[in-house]
Amino acid sequence: MLTLIHNAYNALADFRQRRARAIDFYRGRQWSDTVFVNGQALTEEQYIRQQGRAPLKQNMIRPPLRNLIGQFRSNPSKPIVFARNREDQKAAEMMSVALESVLDMNDSATHDARQLEEFLISGCAISKTAFQLDPERQQAIPTFHAIDPDCFFISPDFNRPDGSDANMVGELLDMDIDDVIGTYAHNDEEERRIRTIYREATTDEKQFSTFSPYRSHHYQHSPLIAPTGKCRVIELWRKESNWQLYCHDHADGTCCLRPMNEQHQIEEENQQRHLCGKPLISFTKQYASHWHCYHLSPNGDVLWSGESPFLHGSHPYIMAFYPLVGGECWGLVEDLIDQQKMINRNMILFDFINASSAKGVLLVPEDCIPDDLTLEDIADEWARCNGVIKIRTRAGAQIPQQITSHALHPGLNQMIELQLRLMGDIGGVHDAIQGKSTVSGTPSSLYAQQSQNSATNTLDYIASFDQFLRKRDKIMLQLIRQFYTSQQYIRTMGTEYSEEAHHFDPEKIRNVDFDNAIVQGHNSPAFRALADDTLMQLLQSDYIDLNTYLENCSLPLADKLRLKINNTTNPCNATTSSTTPPPTHPNG
Repeated sequence: MLTLIHNAYNALADFRQRRARAIDFYRGRQWSDTVFVNGQALTEEQYIRQQGRAPLKQNMIRPPLRNLIGQFRSNPSKPIVFARNREDQKAAEMMSVALESVLDMNDSATHDARQLEEFLISGCAISKTAFQLDPERQQAIPTFHAIDPDCFFISPDFNRPDGSDANMVGELLDMDIDDVIGTYAHNDEEERRIRTIYREATTDEKQFSTFSPYRSHHYQHSPLIAPTGKCRVIELWRKESNWQLYCHDHADGTCCLRPMNEQHQIEEENQQRHLCGKPLISFTKQYASHWHCYHLSPNGDVLWSGESPFLHGSHPYIMAFYPLVGGECWGLVEDLIDQQKMINRNMILFDFINASSAKGVLLVPEDCIPDDLTLEDIADEWARCNGVIKIRTRAGAQIPQQITSHALHPGLNQMIELQLRLMGDIGGVHDAIQGKSTVSGTPSSLYAQQSQNSATNTLDYIASFDQFLRKRDKIMLQLIRQFYTSQQYIRTMGTEYSEEAHHFDPEKIRNVDFDNAIVQGHNSPAFRALADDTLMQLLQSDYIDLNTYLENCSLPLADKLRLKINNTTNPCNATTSSTTPPPTHPNG
């Protein structure tokens, strides 16, 4: 297994190098490429500094990415759960409330924005789902978090953009020795075993700086070497196959796979059912595959192993690799690197020309210099306000004069403008979608059409990322169904769900087949303003009453006003509300 892990990790070496280069350009380290000068390998920044010049750069890669991320955050999406049968829509509404609550507890808005940033930089987005304790809320909730591609590996022979056909996947975890013991040890003997395995990783010394790209240096050497002071744990998910029992329970219609050693137990249960006249469990042998998880040390010690504990029976990773054409994965930044390099080179050339051109050079003929003055005296007097310089004049002699050179080539500015225009054409983020001013006299319809066309150029990135989010939310739905086993009240923002939907009941969703979709704009200010305006028009036309309007609008004081109006119109409610809490259900 260590050999498989090592080979799978090394197979992503080219992707990690291209990703590191894309991050450098996105960050602003744009002179880090290697050049050879007289047989010596230097970075472009070192070569420029050897010539006595500053390696200037104008980072034009970040603005289009910030624009796309800003558009994503200004138009938030919202997952909607729906049941495949119409009679189960109440249960689907309940699951929508639960899913929205889980996403809010995981701060999905910030998490998704950072995932989109990684997706645009490298073309890769990886998230891991789990059900674990939230230390802030002191309760176990379904969670998800992003995985660093530098510590991720996958079987090299997968072909689908979501990695669903991979037969091996995993990640490298760096943990403190106390965390390893707390996770995998259950007694003193297991603690001693773990301390023996990681006997060289018990120091607290750290050899990296905060907020520095140290991870890539530690992971690129070997997947089996951990940073100083850390313990490397390898989490491997591997698809394995063996003979199992395919069981069909005719009592409730469920089907499942059970180990071969449970055949005797199933036969005994069938005998008891036969005596009671209950439907039996039919089973057949089947060669089936399943996901098995291993937590390994760099030496191959098995810290923990077991089959997938999830209801979906797969690994916990959700992946998106873009575009995976010809088996390659790259992001938007990689398409803009060449234009960025040309802009930087033209700016350096501009600086070189300015540094070598004459800038206010004073020419003083020697014949006109008096005996009691020096060139330094003339230079000081020349630069002084209202200065007076005494000179000798002769017939045909020249007087001192100042020279300023305009040696900038007229095509240099045009070349910079060309590269900027090419960057907009290649990236697809034009001036209209960035909100830049247009030429005077441009019709508003044309400007809106230009903005729409620019959004179409980047639609493939956003749609691919939305598919990634939809798959993640579907996994979160299955975790909610599996681990939410007790009734609870779930409160969410907004008034679009009924009060009944906030009362989560696991019995109502146990045998319901769900699916989910992503709906745009439900949480945006524009959508809420449009909804409030529509409700106001219905109220003014007497199609709805004031209570219905306040119940469905997004005004901050709507609930308080509705309660005040109800207490005013019904004094009995006002008296009762002071002694007893209001009912949690419209029907009491």
